[in-house]
Amino acid sequence: MAEYLIKDSNAEVSIFCMDADADGNTASMEVFGKVFRLKQRFSPNTKIGKLLNMLYDGYILIKKSKKHPSDLIIVTSSPPLLPFWASILIKNKRKWAFWSLDLFPEGFVSANTIKESSGIFRFLKKRTYKHAPDLLISLGEEQAKHIQKNYQNPVPTIILPAGVTLEESQSEAQQEDKPDWYKPELITLGYFGNVGQAHNPEFIQQMISASAGKHFQFILSVYGIRAAEVKDFARQLDHVVVVENGLAQHHLQYIDVHLVTLRTVWTHAAVPSKAVTAISTGRPIVFCGSEESDNWQMFKQAAWFIPETKEMNDAVEQLISGITKEEIAAKAALTKNIIVTLKQQVLDAYLKIGQN
Repeated sequence: MAEYLIKDSNAEVSIFCMDADADGNTASMEVFGKVFRLKQRFSPNTKIGKLLNMLYDGYILIKKSKKHPSDLIIVTSSPPLLPFWASILIKNKRKWAFWSLDLFPEGFVSANTIKESSGIFRFLKKRTYKHAPDLLISLGEEQAKHIQKNYQNPVPTIILPAGVTLEESQSEAQQEDKPDWYKPELITLGYFGNVGQAHNPEFIQQMISASAGKHFQFILSVYGIRAAEVKDFARQLDHVVVVENGLAQHHLQYIDVHLVTLRTVWTHAAVPSKAVTAISTGRPIVFCGSEESDNWQMFKQAAWFIPETKEMNDAVEQLISGITKEEIAAKAALTKNIIVTLKQQVLDAYLKIGQN
C-alpha cells in the first residue's frame, strides 16, 4: 500500500512500527516511506515481558503517530491492542482508518487465551469499538459486515483483499522451471504455509489419508505450532512429498487444488491470504471452515466446501472419490475473472485511500 500511495498518489507516507515483534525478532524487508522504529520497553523473553510489551507497544505507536502531522492515520491490528489504543487516544481528534487484519480482542477468544464471558474481554472489546474510525479498510465483505455490527453508526468502508499480487504472471523462464515433484498424469493436492491455532490439521490429515492409493499426489510444505504432527503423519504415506523451507512462488501453479483451512471460531478474525494466493496462481481451492468466511464467499465459484463438523470426513471422502481433472480445469478457468476482479479491487482501494 505504501509503495502505491507514494508512486501513484504522490502521497507522503510515514510508518511507525516497533523494532521487533512479540518474540523480539526483527524483520528485514524493503520499506517505502519514512520509517520510525520504536524500541520495545520490556524483555520479550518472559511471559510477563510479552504481556507488558503487548500493552505498551500499541500505546506508544498511537501516541507517537498521533503527534505526527498527517491527513490520515491508518491503524492496523498488529500489535494486537493497536485498535484498542487508537479508539482511546485518537477518538475523534484526528482522521483515522482501521485496517482490519487479524481482529483483536476477538482473536484472544479464538485462541482460547481469554473467555468471551470474561470481564477482560468485555472491557477490551467495548473500548476497542467505542470510538469508530472515519474509515474501515476491511479484507472482505463478510468481515466488514461483522465489524460494522460493533459500531452505532455505519462506517465508510473500503474492501482491500490481502495477498493479491499486482505484478504480471510468471515469466516464460519460470514457467519452464517445473518442480521435481511435478507429475501431470496425477491430480496434485497441496497445502503450503502455516499450520497454527487458526487452522485445522485434522482436515489436512484427512485429505492426505483419503487421497492415498489413488491417482493423487500430495505436496506439503508447512511451518507453525501444528506443523510437526502433520508432517509426521504425512511421511507415513508414499504419495506425499514433504517440501522443507517453503515452495517457490512460481511452483504453486503446479498444484492442481490447494487446501485452505480456517477454524470456524476464527471466522472474520484471521487474514484469508492463503486462499487469495492460491486463486492468484490460477488454481482452485478446497476450503474447510465456515460458509460465512470470506475464504468461501469470495471464491466459491472456484472452490469446494468442506464443513468443519462431524460430517467432515464423509465430505472429504466424497470429494476425493468424485473429483476429476475436467472439474478441476473448469474451476481453474473461473479463477481468471476472480483474479481480474481482485486486482481491480485492490487498485480501487488504493485510489480511494489516497483520496482520503
